[in-house]
Amino acid sequence: MAVAAALMMALPAGSMVSMPVVRAADNADMLHSKGVIRCEQAVLDAADLQDLYAYVTQRRRMTADVLLQLGTKFRQQSGGIICDRNPDTGQGDADLSQVSWTLLTQAVADSQKVPDGLSVLNPENALPIEGVEQHTDHYVPAVADNLSRGKAVWTDGKLVLGNGADNDRAYQKGNDDGNNGHVPDFLRPLFSVQETAVEVRHVHVGEPEEAEGVSGCYENSKESKKQYVVCGGGLQWMPPIWLENPEEPEGGSWHGGYYTCPYHDGIYESAGTCTHEDVVVTVVWQHDLVCGLEEAVYARMSVRGTDTDLTDGAIRLEAVIEEGAAYGQLLWQGEDLLVWTDEAGNVLGTGPELTVQAPGIYRCGMNVQNEDLDNREAGVSVKVSGLVLGN
Repeated sequence: MAVAAALMMALPAGSMVSMPVVRAADNADMLHSKGVIRCEQAVLDAADLQDLYAYVTQRRRMTADVLLQLGTKFRQQSGGIICDRNPDTGQGDADLSQVSWTLLTQAVADSQKVPDGLSVLNPENALPIEGVEQHTDHYVPAVADNLSRGKAVWTDGKLVLGNGADNDRAYQKGNDDGNNGHVPDFLRPLFSVQETAVEVRHVHVGEPEEAEGVSGCYENSKESKKQYVVCGGGLQWMPPIWLENPEEPEGGSWHGGYYTCPYHDGIYESAGTCTHEDVVVTVVWQHDLVCGLEEAVYARMSVRGTDTDLTDGAIRLEAVIEEGAAYGQLLWQGEDLLVWTDEAGNVLGTGPELTVQAPGIYRCGMNVQNEDLDNREAGVSVKVSGLVLGN
């Protein structure tokens, strides 16, 4: 049937004089003719039919080879040759010269489809991003605007499996650019600052010392205290004994015959407790605060952000000092009462205002000589809160 169909397509237009007389020989691959086909412009004999058969078989094999390169698998089974595109299986041993045009047509159509339930391969290749899904069990066909993780498509003869790494990298780069203040040229950032306020209070200087006199905010003094401690231990009976001693007039003497304390000696006529008394002298240091500034508030400093007009895409930081009860005791180092610095401590400016054009941590400190101040500095965080189109 395939040869006959190919033959009908190959013949030029015109009426046939006679139909071919063809029979199948014992060898099905060999065709024999008992006549000729006569057309208006051609005469075909058995050799021509054999050439046509070889041509059709060659094209069928070439089609099968192309499908092999696209991932189609041909397998020989009891009912004939079948095909599939399962990437987890190997190639079969089917005779590709026997593949039918019907099966080739099916294989061509299947080559443009994503296999159902295709397991995800190497999902760990995706760039890990916090908050982004890290795993997909099965691929689904991609659409024109989505080839991210979990999607698959056939292109250029290869099955392309999306792992989302490009999207993740783009997300990470956008996140980093935002944190670092990198904004595309056609956009202008909007900044936000949350107001910060601190009270500048007195902090005691110096340390309590065990030496009489004043050390910073402390006056040190000592007091000696006496304490009388009575032994109170139980007395022990010492029985009388004669100790010979030739140097004594009587050649010896009696010892004992009284009560005594094993720790402090002493002679007692009756049993009881030891009445020996010791005097213990203890030195107690007193550290009194003499600065008188325990509750002193020098000032209250606040820092806030004020948006400028959007033409320069910047934000102005403003610091305000409110005087406290002890404000008059502040000793300034110069006319510049306030100094602005960045997170690294670099001086950015002086005075009550500072204009910035990038996110970051900015600090404003009081330019004073006093060493007894707490919270003499307030810091604010400038963040990009949005973007607008530039002019």
